[in-house]
This record gives sequence, structure tokens and C-alpha cells, in this order.
Amino acid sequence: MYDVDTEINFNDPWYSSKRSDEENFKRLVLALNKVETGRKVISKATQKAAQQGLTLFDVVAIGDGSLTDTTLIRRFSASNPANVMYETRSKVYLNKHLKTLDAILDFAHELTHFTYREAFNPYDSRFHLKDFIKSTVEGRGGEVDAYMVECKVLQEILPGVGFARSNCQKVYDQKMGSLSKELGIAEFYKVGRHFDDLKKDLDKFAVNEKDLPQASGGDALFISSAWGLPYPVAAVKEYANIMDRVCKNDQNRITLMQDRIGRNPASIDSNKDTQDFRLMFEDFKSRCDKFTSK
Repeated sequence: MYDVDTEINFNDPWYSSKRSDEENFKRLVLALNKVETGRKVISKATQKAAQQGLTLFDVVAIGDGSLTDTTLIRRFSASNPANVMYETRSKVYLNKHLKTLDAILDFAHELTHFTYREAFNPYDSRFHLKDFIKSTVEGRGGEVDAYMVECKVLQEILPGVGFARSNCQKVYDQKMGSLSKELGIAEFYKVGRHFDDLKKDLDKFAVNEKDLPQASGGDALFISSAWGLPYPVAAVKEYANIMDRVCKNDQNRITLMQDRIGRNPASIDSNKDTQDFRLMFEDFKSRCDKFTSK
């Protein structure tokens, strides 16, 4: 528990330039620690940060929007482009323009992404659109999970009228008397007027509609702040954006490998280099034929 000597007003702005960034975040931590789901969110996120040798306040930052940014770092040397190492790092940004209650909910939402969302490797040949959409929407730590946590926090902080007036009612099963991930999945796969375009994109990337049976043309309530589109549609845009960068990076790596072979035509390693290059190029062709870097 963190000591904050002032009472928190949910309607006040959560961020103040008169306080340090850490002090602003500590006030949200204090509020989350007052309810069961919030305590769990803070505890798990703190543990995840500690695994990287960091504190919770090392992995959060002030932003103009709320998002969890995960960066894949790929390392290889120009002298040996075939040997690649990967590392992922995540940072949570919280919208500084929010009122305190909205900031608390956004914070719980983004910390769920930070703690549970599984990192992906877009350089892996098994990185496909179908899996990316499923991971984004319904996967562990994805949008549905994060929204369910957000709603649980709201339900515990403002039971009754406060909860009833929120969109959380869309994922609340009246018969079961609890939040429903099944209802959440159905809502997050509604794309409204984008449904026909989504089907075209799925076909373009060889994704069968049966692989995403929940996708529908129902009214889209949940919109990605990053793309201004329903989440499945936004996931397609994000996938294409990621793969475009990946393919450009792989082109550079292939060029380095060509240079290495050209500089050492008679070396002991030339046969291995040639084999590595052939495998690298075949992998590049199979993954990048649909993107601008081909």
C-alpha cells in the first residue's frame, strides 16, 4: 500500500503537473488496492515488472492516450546475419486527460495487457493473421480479458447504479448474475459496416471465415483507440503494418547475408552461408509475398 495523504475524487483529473508522475500513479494504485480485483491487478503487474528487475513505476508512463506498447528487439551482427536473438519489452501509457475514475479503469485494463498478454514474434513463419486476431481479441490478456477486469473493478468500486449505467452491462449475464467472457467475445467481434471489408481482408490473407465464427456485422460498440476501428478490423490493419516493417527488415538482413557471401567466396563457411541464405530467402518469400516489401 502506498501512502497518499489526500482523498481521491473520482471526478477530478487524475493527472496533475504539480505532482510527480510517480505520485500521480501512486494515487491510482491506492484506489485500486481498495478493491479485490484491483489489488490482484497491482500485485500481478508488480510481479511481472520484478521479473525484469523493474518496479511497477518503471513500466508506466504518462501519455496522450492509454495503451500498452510491446516492442520486439531483434539483434544480429552484420558479420553473422543468420544468428538472431529476440527480446520483448512492454510499457504502459496512461491518458493524462482522463478523470480519475476513468483513469483507474484504464489503468486496470492496460495492466492486464501488460501482465498476461502473450508476446508474439512476427518473424516466426507461424505468425498468421488468424492467430493475431484471436490473440488480440479473445486471447489471454487480450481485449476481452482486459475489459472484463475493467468491469470487475468498476463493479467493486461503484456497485449498483454506477455499474448499471456503464457498457459493462453488455457483457453481464443477467441469468448467471456475473460478467461473461462469452458475451464479451461476441461484442468485441461485432464490426458493423466493416463486415464486408473484413471478409475481403480475411480472404486476402487466406483466413477462412469459419476460423473466426464470432465475427459479425452487429453494431460495433468497442473501438480500438489506436485505429478508430472495431478490434478485429484494427487487428488486420495492425498485422499488415507489422508485417510490412518485418519484411523491410528482412530485406536488409538478406542484403547483409549476400554481402557476407560475396566477401568470403572461398571461405570454409561459404557452403553454410549459402545454405543459410537459401533458407532465409525461401522463408522471406513465403511470408512476405503479400506485402509491399516483396
